[in-house]
Amino acid sequence: MLSVGDSISETYHVDAALVARFAEVVGDTNPLHLDPKAAEQSRFGRPIAHGTLIMSFVSGLLGQRLPGPGSIYLLQHTEYRSPVFVGDDVTVTLTVLQIYSRRVARVSHEARVGDRVAMTGYSDVLLPPAPARDSV
Repeated sequence: MLSVGDSISETYHVDAALVARFAEVVGDTNPLHLDPKAAEQSRFGRPIAHGTLIMSFVSGLLGQRLPGPGSIYLLQHTEYRSPVFVGDDVTVTLTVLQIYSRRVARVSHEARVGDRVAMTGYSDVLLPPAPARDSV
């Protein structure tokens, strides 16, 4: 049973191959993500991951672990605070903030690279149906 305060974390390695695959799937081939020479000229000085790639880790965790299979996004609010650079390890943490009903919960999400917050926000999630109980 889902409870306020339930939390999970997972760490992902964001390498150039992952960023390139994501860029191909979504069609965002911005050189800032894919071209080290172009990115060197940017405010960041090196390639950064797509913010939506990092948010995709949240989607995977919501759909597979907390609350899990059968969950559906209803709302998403995300703030990108600092870049995730190609080569970084990013830790994504989800925490149940509120359970509105048997059907909807608010889950916070945060992505960190070491002590640096890269992304924060929350999602409202339609919870999977409760499993049927055997009648006795």
